[in-house]
Amino acid sequence: MKKTLFIILSFIIMSTFAQNDEIFGDNSNASQTGDYKQSSGSNSFEVSFNPGNIFATGGNAFSLINGAVKYRHFSSYKNAFRFGANINFTTNTDIIQQENDDLDQKELKAHTTIYGITLMPGTEKHFDVSDRISPYVGFQALLGYQHTSYTEEYEDGDNIETIELINTSPINNGAGLGYFSFGGSVFTGVDYYFVKGFYVGVEVGFGLQYFSYQKSKYIDTGDSDNNEVFKNGSKIQLAPGLTTGNIRLGWTF
Repeated sequence: MKKTLFIILSFIIMSTFAQNDEIFGDNSNASQTGDYKQSSGSNSFEVSFNPGNIFATGGNAFSLINGAVKYRHFSSYKNAFRFGANINFTTNTDIIQQENDDLDQKELKAHTTIYGITLMPGTEKHFDVSDRISPYVGFQALLGYQHTSYTEEYEDGDNIETIELINTSPINNGAGLGYFSFGGSVFTGVDYYFVKGFYVGVEVGFGLQYFSYQKSKYIDTGDSDNNEVFKNGSKIQLAPGLTTGNIRLGWTF
């Protein structure tokens, strides 16, 4: 991933110096009128993706699931409001026991589901470098939610019962804690417009995030006396990953 970011940043820098007249000449009009990039009143829409997934088996390089989307509105060519959303959805089913008539065994499955969403409104301040490059800094707030569940089947005589762990930790085969979260981060990034209206970019940030963990539940359909509900705590963490570290591909219109 670091190698990919280095290659892209190197390409942007080399392209910039190839446009020597754009950088050192009078380019203020090009930026304000949006010959390549944004202008006052422009909007943009972008998706984030991991280049390593393009050739990875089972990778969802451009999927909105487990990725981020972002909308921006430019009140001027230097100032923008942004609203990002990160959607996470994972579901997985494993066969933990094969059916075997000789051993009088039934097929048993385990099922994991994790879903969540993070909303990130914020603002950006862009700097006039050339008519293709738009570096920026900014701030964003964060509001998140996650729910997890793990269900495992077992045989109880002739019946198939289930044990369900909801919003549990990884201990005892849990799928992880569910939570509500909020926080904020500062960030910096750069957009490079390779053709009019279309850009590729990178962004890094650092922030503070608070997690309030949801109650965990243990539910046994074969023995309700074992069912439990228990509380979890909370935490505050410094988080360098509050903004996407992936490559961003966008369209300004």
